Amino acid sequence: MKVKLGEPYLNVSSDYIRMTDANGDQRMLTILSWNVNGFNRKRSEVLHHLSLLKADVVFLQETHVGPDRIYSTGSIKVQDLECDYMAAFSIFKRSSRGVAVLFKKNLGCGGFNVNCDEKGRFIIISCQIWGRDFVFINVYNSNDEKIKMTDFTQISAHVNHSAYVVVGGDFNTVMDADLDKTSNLRNRSHRKSFDALQCFLENVSLVDVWRCVYPELKSFTYFDVKGQSRLDYFFLQSHNLTSVTACNIHTRPMYSDKEEYVSDHAPLSIQIQTNGPKWQFDSCLLEDKACLEHFSCIIKKISQIKTRRNEHMWPGVKVRLVCEAIAFQRQTSPQLPQEMDQGGHPGSESSIEILHTPNASSQSLLNFLNHLHRTERFEDVKSTLISVLSEPVSRKEILDAILSLPQSESLTADGLTVHFYKRYACKIIDLLQAFFNQILDLKPIQQTIFGSLSQGENDHTYSYDIQYHFSLITILNVDYKILALILAERLKSILEHILNPGQSKPHISVRDSISDRIPVLVISLKLDPGALKWQYLFNSLKSVNLPDRFRSVLKLVLMADHRSQGLRVGCPLTPLLVSICLLPLINSINCENTFLGPKVHGETIKSVIDKDRALIVLSNSNEALDSFEKMLRDFFETSGFTIDEMCSEVIFTGSSDISLDKDKLKLFKRTNNGLCGFMHE
Repeated sequence: MKVKLGEPYLNVSSDYIRMTDANGDQRMLTILSWNVNGFNRKRSEVLHHLSLLKADVVFLQETHVGPDRIYSTGSIKVQDLECDYMAAFSIFKRSSRGVAVLFKKNLGCGGFNVNCDEKGRFIIISCQIWGRDFVFINVYNSNDEKIKMTDFTQISAHVNHSAYVVVGGDFNTVMDADLDKTSNLRNRSHRKSFDALQCFLENVSLVDVWRCVYPELKSFTYFDVKGQSRLDYFFLQSHNLTSVTACNIHTRPMYSDKEEYVSDHAPLSIQIQTNGPKWQFDSCLLEDKACLEHFSCIIKKISQIKTRRNEHMWPGVKVRLVCEAIAFQRQTSPQLPQEMDQGGHPGSESSIEILHTPNASSQSLLNFLNHLHRTERFEDVKSTLISVLSEPVSRKEILDAILSLPQSESLTADGLTVHFYKRYACKIIDLLQAFFNQILDLKPIQQTIFGSLSQGENDHTYSYDIQYHFSLITILNVDYKILALILAERLKSILEHILNPGQSKPHISVRDSISDRIPVLVISLKLDPGALKWQYLFNSLKSVNLPDRFRSVLKLVLMADHRSQGLRVGCPLTPLLVSICLLPLINSINCENTFLGPKVHGETIKSVIDKDRALIVLSNSNEALDSFEKMLRDFFETSGFTIDEMCSEVIFTGSSDISLDKDKLKLFKRTNNGLCGFMHE
């Protein structure tokens, strides 16, 4: 049966796939890739070695499985190998090409869809394993007829956004001429193949797992008389990189009965955690001197590597440390000794030092911005905002953010705790700096095939009006907290200017300044950020002239969990962004003629923003309350905000005989101490 890329997938009948349910304790999936250079004639040796490596899913290249009376060239052969595996082979020739994917029978797989290239160069299988969606793409990019990598874009309609996309195989090209080969011979065809492969990887945000985890090592998968090369790869989408718990290039196996290698390629494997509690770094490891020195050596070596492409250096280091920690724990006793300080906490010497001179104070910056306003140098104001908000991240900013993080052993997406970051702060600072600055330099791109979002009746496509490569900052881990703190500190330093441009002394203490003799109603309005509409937020950010790049990075950080709306409580950016969103309401109130506020420092005050709270001053009249109620309803309808009733209050000052119509009082609830909380209608 011939199946071409772009035609409907072949639905493999469940009769062919007899797999039992997975063991509940089984959470690690080992995927192996191996160019065997002929499968049938060395079948027993290959299967024996796969069982020794405990592979769950296997990518085989150059299987040399040709047509017969049942299967024609370009068709798919599903076969029970009468061992631990079930396999899907592409049929091409008995002397060249051909790929296959093997599955352990006890994986509990289901929902198989298979597609193959009629020229025996790749096979694509989508399925479910342990309740998770996978797309396996096994590639043999033959030298005599290269694959057009752009052809893979045709599978976009069949890829679920949440699926694990695993691309692997023999690509017949090196990724790094210095690290991935021993021969100095130049091959122009390799350059062309590399460019095509690199373009494909960038378009779908795929990363070379081995090189991310081992950026400093030379290791090879292909061996011939001319030299050695690394031609075999596993690629994962960057946001799935933290699922990797092992990555290995294995020793080439030899035949059991003769002194020859089974293949001229070595097997390559990765292990990923697909479900279950995420492995977490054990802080006790940091009290073991040998382990501490080992980790320090790894970080030092990698941080000294000079490379133009360093955006995945830090994410790769984190995966490497997780792999090393797991291996270290397996070699030692479960209970590692630790020295305790007098407070009962693991002892650790301080590794924090000041690496950068302090920046100019926030007050100096505000004074400068006010000066620019007074001299009407508004282009200079914009230039200053761009400079402050979009300049590269400094080492001091990162250290300050790490120091401000509260100690926590809570679960993180990549397994590394706050304690780890504080212990290694000075050693990892350069890696973090390169990582964060790469995020600040993100450029908008076209929506990619694996990044496409399903369109449904509840879809909020406006939230994704700028599409990015998947970035590892979208994972809620310590990196996310550090970057959010840095962005918040930058925004905080100019927030008073944004809220009160050109005013050197904005009024932020209205309640303390109002005389008790003035009969007014002061409403302290606290909003629930969880219901905020993204579109309203982004329009608000744009209206205050925040730089495009800063707004783009905010989108990336804020939509880390891909919710349709709402800010995250506890994120350091949240109260600052709420303040900006309150501006339209405040401006409407201040422009309303019927509002009469008290004199504060010689000025009539109607409403101001105090942190993430709105303070509204109303005259003691039903007319003022009427206007305010309408403005508030319009604001809620447009923004999506709701009132945080636990933190909002109404304060009566001045005359105690306040007269309000009963239908107005439905907004408030009188309490014995004179405060009124907002009520549901």
